[in-house]
Amino acid sequence: MDFDPFAPRCFDDPYPAYLWLRREAPVYRRADPAYFLLSRYDDIANAMTNASSFSSARGVLIDTDSEKLPVNLMNMDPPRHDELRAMLTRALTESRIAKLEERFREITVELIESFRSRGECDLVGDFARVLPSRVIAEVLEVDPADRDDFLRWNHAVNAGSEFTGDEALAAYQELDAYFREVIADRRRHPRDDLVSRVFLERQAGEEINDDEVKGFCTLLLVAGQHATINWISNSIIELSRHRDQLELLIERPELLRRGAAEELLRYVSPVQGLARTTTRDLVLHGVEIPRDSQVLLLFGSANRDERRFPGADRLDVTKPPEKSHFAFGHGIHYCAGSAVARLEGRVALEELIRCFGHFEVDEASIERNQLVPGRGVGRVDVRFAKS
Repeated sequence: MDFDPFAPRCFDDPYPAYLWLRREAPVYRRADPAYFLLSRYDDIANAMTNASSFSSARGVLIDTDSEKLPVNLMNMDPPRHDELRAMLTRALTESRIAKLEERFREITVELIESFRSRGECDLVGDFARVLPSRVIAEVLEVDPADRDDFLRWNHAVNAGSEFTGDEALAAYQELDAYFREVIADRRRHPRDDLVSRVFLERQAGEEINDDEVKGFCTLLLVAGQHATINWISNSIIELSRHRDQLELLIERPELLRRGAAEELLRYVSPVQGLARTTTRDLVLHGVEIPRDSQVLLLFGSANRDERRFPGADRLDVTKPPEKSHFAFGHGIHYCAGSAVARLEGRVALEELIRCFGHFEVDEASIERNQLVPGRGVGRVDVRFAKS
């Protein structure tokens, strides 16, 4: 079998190929560009907890020059990664994020009301692409007048076919200039926002430069939004296809808090995979992986691995909470903004289902994009009862 995770034929449904990989070729090599793919849950878990053998420092995107991208935690190894991660974790606590639920819900409802009377929408353009920009603007406490810029930068980076295209690189340059001004202002005039808390909550001996703080901000804006857009859009698509599961969520919306949100994260895998680079020669399942090889860790396959998740190809919104999936990664690179994404996505799904009711997705309207790979959604039209 010739498997290319970036081929258009894999955008809609890569899961049959993942199953073949897990059974027949758990270590699969591609030649052009040259890299290896891991597809089994345990192999991927081991790679993500073994930074000494599987490095992130040379980038986590296949065949992409990471030096063109802003410095951030995703492209770092210990010890500096761990030092910076600790600073961000203290500034971006789950308790602080939980206090934003009411505001997140206000934003969500406001966006839904903008198209509710039409009885239809492009879920991505009208909602899923806009919401994360608004939410991250709240987390960073940026000037409301700058929110349109956030949306434009988000679209430029996340809606294309590569992170280092001309439009994306231009957006990164604008983001660089914008965040440098914000950081300089917060150093002089601290507030109760994320950037200020990074500075104020440093412990004795800790230092952080402006590029590293800028990396926090850019990572939250770009990576966090990419995952959230995909989660919301793909969840609505899959619920339209699984009418029995949609019916359960309409009748029992509390299921999203109890475990359905985690089940949807596992099932749709918003980020289908990220890469590492080997630091030494390895042998896995009898396959030699030379030093300095890129290895793509297929999170989307791991989240459907029947060895770890019995009945993995079945969507079941009644399952108890299960957070061992890789929707937000694993190990030291577990998504630092996962609390933001979890809250934002759950609230969005709650309000969309409450508004849409027994909605229908126009399957012919679905347009996909592919970045990491991510099974991104560029457009999906949804019809629902007018109100």
